Amino acid sequence: NFQDTIQKMDYVSLHMPLTDKTKNLINIEVLGSMKKNSIIINASRGGIINEIDLNEALNKGMIFGAGLDVFEKEPPSPSNPLLKNKKVFLSPHSATFSEECIERTSMETIQNIIDFFDGKLDRSMIVKF
Repeated sequence: NFQDTIQKMDYVSLHMPLTDKTKNLINIEVLGSMKKNSIIINASRGGIINEIDLNEALNKGMIFGAGLDVFEKEPPSPSNPLLKNKKVFLSPHSATFSEECIERTSMETIQNIIDFFDGKLDRSMIVKF
């Protein structure tokens, strides 16, 4: 059971797609069942955590903190209270823009082009338009 598991965690890091099943998966009920020293991190999709409930849980001391890389509405509204909440650590949703990621992606792309023309690319990996 998800809620039984999350109750025991000090840190919860979310990495999942936003679907009908994951929309508002983390709500006031789930947040209230977590340890008071818990930190929740959302590095997947906005909308998985109910932002109103998260802000309430943080303000009431239900959990210790949150790390957010995504918001339900992006860019977030300047009036979003999570932007000003001192218990929230924010990062710009830009993991794919790091120097290392761009370099690695560029090298893999070049190698794939070379492999394609040399006939070494696995045909099942070729996307047909």
